[in-house]
Amino acid sequence: MTVSYTNEVSTASHKFTFMKCLFRWRGSLWKAVWFELLIWCAAFAIISISYRLVMTDAQRIQFEWICLHAGRYAEILPLSFLLGSYVTFVVSRWHKQFNSIGWVDRSIMLTSSYIGGASERSKVLRRGVARQMCLLQVLILRLICVPVRKRFPTIESLRDAGYLLPDEEPDLAETKFWLPVKWAMQYVKTAREEGLVASDNAVQDIYQALQALRSQLISLFLYDWSPVPLNYTQIVFIAVRLYFVVELLGRQFLDPKHVGNRHTIDCFVPFLSIYQFIVYVGWAKVAEALLNPFGEDDDDFDTNWIIDRNLKVAFDIADHGAGYEPLLVKDAYWNEPEIVPFYSAETAADEQHGAVGSAVEQEDTDGDFFHRRGSIMSRVSSAMHSISLWSLADDPISRRQSVDQNVSATQFSRAKLTELGERVRAVRKFSEIAEVEE
Repeated sequence: MTVSYTNEVSTASHKFTFMKCLFRWRGSLWKAVWFELLIWCAAFAIISISYRLVMTDAQRIQFEWICLHAGRYAEILPLSFLLGSYVTFVVSRWHKQFNSIGWVDRSIMLTSSYIGGASERSKVLRRGVARQMCLLQVLILRLICVPVRKRFPTIESLRDAGYLLPDEEPDLAETKFWLPVKWAMQYVKTAREEGLVASDNAVQDIYQALQALRSQLISLFLYDWSPVPLNYTQIVFIAVRLYFVVELLGRQFLDPKHVGNRHTIDCFVPFLSIYQFIVYVGWAKVAEALLNPFGEDDDDFDTNWIIDRNLKVAFDIADHGAGYEPLLVKDAYWNEPEIVPFYSAETAADEQHGAVGSAVEQEDTDGDFFHRRGSIMSRVSSAMHSISLWSLADDPISRRQSVDQNVSATQFSRAKLTELGERVRAVRKFSEIAEVEE
């Protein structure tokens, strides 16, 4: 159920990249606020029409005083601070829950590596550990996640799905989270006793991986058991909604003859108030959607996919590659004096900016002048320096494409070297001035 738009914003420099995201509906801001916004706009219009066409003069005066009072005190509430702190807390909590979902890869890879061999017995033990850890995840998620609970409503459904064996069913209960881990550790112990695990250190590594996965999954259950304090959520919900209830009066157009020039522009449609409603209510909706990411909202975790993925990956790791090692042969770069990485024709001409360190500078032979790499004036300086070297090499033997390959391109007379030094100093002085100006 997760809404993914990462590919659409992968290149932010492209035109209208983020504008395209505004026209999506599933999981969008518009889907979250449209109903409440419609109600608020309808209520605003009814009040405005009543003030203009229905109320008597005496009623208008009383209504204007109420609107002025509402507009004066509505801004006292620190709504931005309240919403900001609440959303930050909820998003941080959501991120921790995501990191605790649990992936079986590490624990099963250790198990498959230490319990090696292609025999049926070793394969049964590896798959037993994998199945028990997947069973642990399903046991916890079916207690806190509505889609998983619908998928596995009873313990019998776990047996029908293959997570539980008939002999194991009588011992298992809803909250016996420790039992699958105990069974998995017992399988590892049996493998050690049968000589399928080489050392006790290997057993300890597997135990630690299994316990780490268990700790992650248990934390999900604890997050569900101890949610965000209810009064904190109530304060934010009431503050946002009551603020815009008050603004139904505080943002009304009032007759300037009665209230002065405070409301001189008669906006039949309160565009700025609608914009404020979308921002604040949408902000609150973010926290409300992330408060429990194990529901059926558009942005909730796709837990059923996670369960299926872990089951497939766990059995694949347990089955394939156990006891097999790829052949050790010379790689493709064995005889290459310099490694030239492969690039496709489409990416070969792309410019790269590798990590060289912010303190790395290009300096001249004297060491007393340097400039920033990549700056405009540094490139101008380098270009002028190259031109100076080229202009001094009047003799054809000093050029890059020399006819006589036995003559070095740097054989200059002493007079030319002196002239070269003067030109380099001139270029250096120009570059120093240019760097200051830049």
